[in-house]
Amino acid sequence: MAAISREELEKRISKRVPLENVDLSGINLEGAVLTGAVLIRCNLRDANLSKANLDCATLTETDFTGANLREASLREALMTGVNLTDADLTQAVLMEASLRGANLDRAMVQEADLTQAYLVKGHAYMADFSGANLKRMLLTGSRLLICIFDDCQADMLSAVRTDFTGSRFHRTALDRAVLLGVNFSFADLSEALLRGCPLKQANFFSSELQGVKFTKSNMEKAQFFKASAKGAWFNGVNLRWASLEQGDFSGANFDSSFMMQAVTTDANFEGASFKEARR
Repeated sequence: MAAISREELEKRISKRVPLENVDLSGINLEGAVLTGAVLIRCNLRDANLSKANLDCATLTETDFTGANLREASLREALMTGVNLTDADLTQAVLMEASLRGANLDRAMVQEADLTQAYLVKGHAYMADFSGANLKRMLLTGSRLLICIFDDCQADMLSAVRTDFTGSRFHRTALDRAVLLGVNFSFADLSEALLRGCPLKQANFFSSELQGVKFTKSNMEKAQFFKASAKGAWFNGVNLRWASLEQGDFSGANFDSSFMMQAVTTDANFEGASFKEARR
């Protein structure tokens, strides 16, 4: 893999020359203007790209392992198959960026702006997205395991068949998010907002749902086996054919909910409210 200097890199990019299999590991590109860059299978491991401008760049299968991308701008960037393991994307701007098949294991993505970004079939293990803007983001088919999403703004996010096993969503706003068939097993969604969400066949096995607001969501055939949902709000929710077996729903609000055919074997409903509920 050939290596080049920052000066040569900026010169080639300014001339719209695509770079393939170039070694840029450890390079200092802080504040660099790399708009529209085309990097294919390049090595940017441990590179410093803080505050760099990579808007509209094409970064196919490029390796950013351990790279510093703090406050970098990647608006509308095409980042197919990139490796962002251990990368720092704190406060980075990735609005409408495409990260199809990206790896974000242990990445730091706090307070980043991922509005309308695409992470289809992506993977993240123990990544930290706390405080990030995920509004209207597309996460279909991704596996985001044991990640942190505390205090995120994720209204109208789409995460059909996404696996969030073991992840944490304290106080996260997910109102009107499309979460069909999503897996929240062992996840902690304490005080999260999931109002008006399509949650048909969602899995909340052994999850922590204390104080969660599911108001007017469609949770038909959802699984709550051994879930802890103390004080949760299920008012106006469709729970037809849902499984609430062995769950703790003490103090929960089921007012005006639809619970026909729901399975409630050994569930705890002590102090729960069922005003005008159909069951």
